[in-house]
Amino acid sequence: MAEVELERRSYPPSARFVSSKGPSFLASMRVRRIFVDTAVSFFILVGAFVMASPLLWMVITAFKSQEEARAIPLKLFPTVWRWQNFVEIWQVTPLGRALLNSFFIGGCVTAGVIITSTISGYAFAKLRFPGRDILFMVILSTMMVPFFLQAIPLFVIMARLGWINSYQALIVPGLCSAFGIFVMRQFMLTIPTDLIDAARIDGCSEFGILWRIMLPLIKSAAAALGIFTFVFSWQDLFWPLLVAKKPDYFPAQLAVYYIQGQYGDYTSLLMAAGTVTILPSLIMFLILQERMVKGVALTGLKG
Repeated sequence: MAEVELERRSYPPSARFVSSKGPSFLASMRVRRIFVDTAVSFFILVGAFVMASPLLWMVITAFKSQEEARAIPLKLFPTVWRWQNFVEIWQVTPLGRALLNSFFIGGCVTAGVIITSTISGYAFAKLRFPGRDILFMVILSTMMVPFFLQAIPLFVIMARLGWINSYQALIVPGLCSAFGIFVMRQFMLTIPTDLIDAARIDGCSEFGILWRIMLPLIKSAAAALGIFTFVFSWQDLFWPLLVAKKPDYFPAQLAVYYIQGQYGDYTSLLMAAGTVTILPSLIMFLILQERMVKGVALTGLKG
């Protein structure tokens, strides 16, 4: 027995784990892995370029002259980068007022969605009341209804209330979100109920539990929901096109739509307006992308 143990110890530990197929097999597997990783990276880069090419073309065209923007064959880069296109589009169109409207509308909608989704998510995740699950399924079912069908009764309601051509029509319909309720509920399900029970034993009210305990724990999910909501509100065109007829209430996307009707032949000016309108949402994504990804990842832990 001692001889067997001595023979076993005489070999280095790594020798007992070498594949029977030899080093050539390990080398071929390594080469294959490198080839697969390179191919996947290549296709990802190609896909990213294809998706980003319209955006890059719009930004580059915004600096061209009118002749270069409509030249055939296409000219990739302008001979002279015309910054005055941005000054001109700012002077001849109400784009400045439209950007302020978008910030105001997007900020109100985002704040409303976070508040209503947090309260509703807490109720569906941590409170028990008759018909809770049925009501939650009814709310989720509204996500399956296209907004084009919802727009008809919403427009009738706005017209009956006299809210056409007003900020109320642009803000109030977006204050509640089934998607936001679903996201916050799924995240709150991951929070231990023992924390809430302990707070109740200490005499804390439900509002106090929501404000002092739940809110600090759901900041990542709330930030991700806020980013998604603001970007969606910023890019919305269909609903403002129905309820906003006066330029004083135009958001940015609707202003660009009407700029296309008035200055459609001036491609460089139109591209300059489009570039200006995408900058806020793009900057927000670049700054807050880490928090957004973290919030989405944590939200998907349960459910």
